[in-house]
Amino acid sequence: MIRAVRAAGSVLAAIAVVAGPPVVAGFAVLHWSPRLPPLGELVDGGPPSLGQIVVLAAIPIALLWLVASGYLLRGGVRRARAQLRMPSPVQLTAGSMAGAVVLGAPAVVAVVAPAAPAVAASSAGEVVASGVELPDGAGWVPVAVGQAVATTAAAFWLRRRREYRPLSPGSDVHPLPVTVNVLTAVRTDGGSAVPLVEHVPPGGVTLSGPGARDALRGLLISLLLAGRRVVVSWADLGELLEDPYLSGPVPAGLRAVDELTDSGADEVALTVCATPGTGTWVALGADAAASRWEVGADGTIAGVRRLCVLNARAAADLFGLLTAVRPEEAPAQSRPRPRPAAARLRLLGGCELTVGGHPVIVRRSAGLQVLAYLGVHPGGATAHEIIVAIWPGLRPATITNRLYITVSELKKDFLLGTQVELIRHEHGRYRLTEAVDVDVRHLQAAIAGVQRAITTAERRRAQQVVVDGYAGEVAAGCEWPWIVPAREALRRAVLSGYVDLAEGAEPGVAVELLRAAMVVEPHNALVRERAIAVLSELGDEAAVRALQQ
Repeated sequence: MIRAVRAAGSVLAAIAVVAGPPVVAGFAVLHWSPRLPPLGELVDGGPPSLGQIVVLAAIPIALLWLVASGYLLRGGVRRARAQLRMPSPVQLTAGSMAGAVVLGAPAVVAVVAPAAPAVAASSAGEVVASGVELPDGAGWVPVAVGQAVATTAAAFWLRRRREYRPLSPGSDVHPLPVTVNVLTAVRTDGGSAVPLVEHVPPGGVTLSGPGARDALRGLLISLLLAGRRVVVSWADLGELLEDPYLSGPVPAGLRAVDELTDSGADEVALTVCATPGTGTWVALGADAAASRWEVGADGTIAGVRRLCVLNARAAADLFGLLTAVRPEEAPAQSRPRPRPAAARLRLLGGCELTVGGHPVIVRRSAGLQVLAYLGVHPGGATAHEIIVAIWPGLRPATITNRLYITVSELKKDFLLGTQVELIRHEHGRYRLTEAVDVDVRHLQAAIAGVQRAITTAERRRAQQVVVDGYAGEVAAGCEWPWIVPAREALRRAVLSGYVDLAEGAEPGVAVELLRAAMVVEPHNALVRERAIAVLSELGDEAAVRALQQ
């Protein structure tokens, strides 16, 4: 209310100042009908009349009023334009990004790089782009990249809201990293459009200087934010993010390979040491290339251009955000052949491969792990991912031959039972062929059916398929560190199935379902409490005391 009164007072005062003098002048003209006396009359005549004095005095006053009004009007327009800021990236995203994220579109709109390098500034010390200094010397980010990060952060939360399943505990409501929060909090007043990515000329670019490595990290993030396709080796990616054991999902648009030999026509190859022969690429060092950029510690090139520079922590923060918003989808699998499978891999309740009903002896323990790892990953896995899982603590780049030997020996073991190809390596990924039937995949498909269910009846039918298909924990008896998350994920899904089915069942049936759930997971307190409550309702005090003990 007070703000409204003040605003109304300001408007009235402005009207009085701007419109008051013209109104008074008009009233005087109508009342006295003054006229401007001739110059001769003023020189030779007698004293001027009151009307003539008013007219003569009104001339300088009118000129002064015009100058003052123009000055005040110009200042008001400037202040209004300064206060009329461009909407923040979060505000822009609230409406438009909702549909994009829901439909699975890229998190940010691609920004086309300019067709030519940036124009040099007028002086040697001038920097073309404006940006944000990250805390603790973590780097420098151009405004355009910062706005794209803020938009991606908004898409992150929109995706979480879309994927959240009511009545289920949320495990992804965690604050974003400090680097993301710093860039999200930045507010700009608009300005000219600046491309997200410095133009990368074809034929290759080498980066040198104290800021070269940080600039390569910044280029990686900027390219992904701009929707460009990027290819990099796992070893170089781990070195840039200072995590040599990095594996798992990567952001959409990034293709991580075991060895960088070439790049696609629409891809930009980033490398720490090796230089691809063709295509568009950026590398560190002083190798021959079409262009060479000497990058200062603050990201400046020749003092007139400035690149995005990020240390390993800041780059890892932004890399994780991009991965969470829209991870790169695994390559599509071939549809299973209608004919019976040549081999069966049993992972529920053990780990055994059979061909024609006869077990296949796998001579290497690592070979059995490779078989199980590919069994629980329908989309296959790269050599880097397999090495990180099976040989933890060893740098993947140093033991690649060990995996090749293991897979080769595994194929020899298969030949003793069948001539059908069971493991295939294509497009940089190992995978089990359609000739192998894996029991875990049937259970994974049933769990996916629960997630797709809409009505209560559909969900209960899908849950029944899940609990019926569970034949024991994954790779029972195998103490492999990497198997624990996959084992626990399936166990929880089966446990949820039993509890969900018990919710709407009669007390007698509910008790049996909860007892079966305790066989799957005897340590879960919630299942035990629910079983005690149902047994108390049935009046079975002896069973209640047994569970309480």
